Amino acid sequence: MVGTDFLSRLEAASEEELGALRGLSCRRVLDNAEVHLSSEQLWAHLNYQLIHLIDFLPATAWQVTFSDYFAVFFVRLHALLQRAGKLLAGVAYQPEWAKPLLPNSRPSSWAHWVVDRLPVRVNLSLAGKAIRGYSAEIGHSLDYALLW
Repeated sequence: MVGTDFLSRLEAASEEELGALRGLSCRRVLDNAEVHLSSEQLWAHLNYQLIHLIDFLPATAWQVTFSDYFAVFFVRLHALLQRAGKLLAGVAYQPEWAKPLLPNSRPSSWAHWVVDRLPVRVNLSLAGKAIRGYSAEIGHSLDYALLW
């Protein structure tokens, strides 16, 4: 999802289009082999991806740290799965859970200070650039096709 327009394309699709989605064709990171997922497999995979993103959510200070790209993708993917009626994982999330920064609840490193103040689009752009760079280094293609 990071480094491509994959999630944006699904978000832009209507409920009818999401219901007509037949699958996905993409490249596996391990060996760049082509992989095909049916619609059912894709929705299941996106639920697993949502669960995986939980590992990277900040433990505290969500109002400050939710410009982090892991948090942004978590919120967007959760909303997409709910809208499509495909949220199969028992992952509850409510935006009002975000609490203000509490004293000493966030590391006081320079990196945290910078990331917490960058606009979301800058964080997403930097993350996308990094992922595209990593993929290029190992000869992995981020190309994909949604099959309608």
